[in-house]
Amino acid sequence: MSIASLSNIEKDFGERMLFDRINLTIYEGERIGLIGANGSGKTTLFKILTGQMTPDSGSASITRNVRVGYLSQDPVFDPGNSVIDEAELAFAALHQLAHKLRDLEHEMAGLEGEELEKVLNQYQNAQHEFDLAGGYAWQHRLEATLLGVGLERESWEQNVQTLSGGQRSRLALAKLLISEPDLLLLDEPTNHLDLGAIEWLERYLLGFNGSTLLISHDRYLLDRLATRIVWLRNAKLDSFKGNYSAFVQQKELIELSQQRAYELQQEDIAKQQEFIRRFQAGQRSKEARGRNSRLQRLLKSDEMIQAVTTQRNIRLSLDTDQRAGDHVLTVRNLSKAFGEKKLWQEISFGVRRGERIGVMGPNGSGKTTLLRTLLGEIDADDGQIKWGANLNIGYYDQRLDEFNPENSVMEEVAEGRTLKDKELRDLLALMLFRNDDVHKRMEMLSGGERARVRLAQLLADKPNVLLMDEPTNHLDIASREAVENALAQYEGTVFCVSHDRYFLDRVARRLLVLKPPAVVDFDGNYSKWQEKANAPAPAPQRKQQEQAKPKASAPPRPKKDSGKKDNSKKDNPYARPFGRLSPAELEKAISDTEAALAAAQASFGDAELFKDAAKGQKLREDYAALEKKLRELEEEYFKRGQ
Repeated sequence: MSIASLSNIEKDFGERMLFDRINLTIYEGERIGLIGANGSGKTTLFKILTGQMTPDSGSASITRNVRVGYLSQDPVFDPGNSVIDEAELAFAALHQLAHKLRDLEHEMAGLEGEELEKVLNQYQNAQHEFDLAGGYAWQHRLEATLLGVGLERESWEQNVQTLSGGQRSRLALAKLLISEPDLLLLDEPTNHLDLGAIEWLERYLLGFNGSTLLISHDRYLLDRLATRIVWLRNAKLDSFKGNYSAFVQQKELIELSQQRAYELQQEDIAKQQEFIRRFQAGQRSKEARGRNSRLQRLLKSDEMIQAVTTQRNIRLSLDTDQRAGDHVLTVRNLSKAFGEKKLWQEISFGVRRGERIGVMGPNGSGKTTLLRTLLGEIDADDGQIKWGANLNIGYYDQRLDEFNPENSVMEEVAEGRTLKDKELRDLLALMLFRNDDVHKRMEMLSGGERARVRLAQLLADKPNVLLMDEPTNHLDIASREAVENALAQYEGTVFCVSHDRYFLDRVARRLLVLKPPAVVDFDGNYSKWQEKANAPAPAPQRKQQEQAKPKASAPPRPKKDSGKKDNSKKDNPYARPFGRLSPAELEKAISDTEAALAAAQASFGDAELFKDAAKGQKLREDYAALEKKLRELEEEYFKRGQ
């Protein structure tokens, strides 16, 4: 069933046509990925669908009673609220019902006979409405969602005005998911999320019963979620069944067929034109005039096949002008902490020439700090960092804030470099800065344009070692693929922080996974890491059998850091309430507890219980105990995922 649609939408901005009679129908249960180049109008399309912007012509419609939730890139909050207060606004209607139920309970305590029956009917109606809206499980949903998007309990009492850009995005996403609309409109929802939160969001959306329209450059996410891809280009919208990989295959076949048909048509047109030229004044002039009439009709008709047009993409080819030594970097016993928070403790690793290493970990685990420490911008607390010989190190900083805002694009790239004017213009053209674009001031550039300026500088510098911090941020899919292809051909060494899983799969051959205060050194890309992480845990029975062997009765060997009793106790899973459960047992316990909560919640609809105050109180106590158990189970589940 159709729940929303766009019909013959046209929209111009000045002389630029953004949409040319665009049509889109969204059906119940679909998960649609909306892709296109930066600036192609994806966010504008969302605003037209939600009524925030009016098209020049055409119409947008949403089926009656369909609730729409829109995640924008610039969320707005009540400045007086804490994180938890703002998140609870999603349950405003539910809170009102809960207050109504409590008022009715107090009222029933002093009534009898017909008056009691009348209030009981009101109570049952309110209880039914309360159950449909989520009932007493609201707090569990609230906490699970905040934790899922990466907002830890320590931040819940923080005022929303003090949140970082990433925290604001995560709070807006949590509020939207909690409200459970029928149609989710998500504009770059993975911006500012770490890998754990992205994976949680994937699982949530895969289980979401409504429809989703998703703007994203995250190809891994689109592969996992999308049931259809719609591609916005050249002011038109093309639809492809399946996920992102299916779209790529279909697009290649369609473009191959279209280009071949175009070439054949052009060959036929050339033959007709040659015949007309040769015989227009001879004995076959009548036939030539007839062919010319047919040709002119064809040239003006919709039967003309267009050549395949490709999006203007950056052209990136990273070269080095000197060969590095075999041993590029050696790190020994490196430690860093901020106050009581330990990022890494006594970590050691080496990097050889030509390696491509991806660095990943949750937000706050010290990924950027590690890069800046290796570069000497931040001091380590302890340990040694030794760089090899003959190195030219290039650094891509995700903040992109080290530019002079007064400089033009050309001045910024030329600064400190000996490039002739033509070399400079040719270099900038590769990054799509042409003509007057090279004179744009840096302070006027978008995030994507600033990223292209930094890539142009790296092209000019020809480093043989690249340290990159989130290089695919701000880039559209075509530009990300250009960076990946360039790094695949690059002969130097790459050390790259990223949460782009598709990028990590294509570029990285080794991973450093930050799990404070440790770092896991893994040989493989992201997919191989996931295979290892998702491998089934050994059966508990087998563990017990191994522990029963005589050898196991010997005193355990002390760990290297056994002197730090507090830390080992804190990290011991067996000290936690549900730390002994396997992942499968945890999932079953969560499922069973949720079922018990639902059954208890249904019991609240039995008004007879409230005639006996003791039974009503016992039900509330049991329900509170189940909620506490579910919270502890989920905390253990989230801890395992980190």
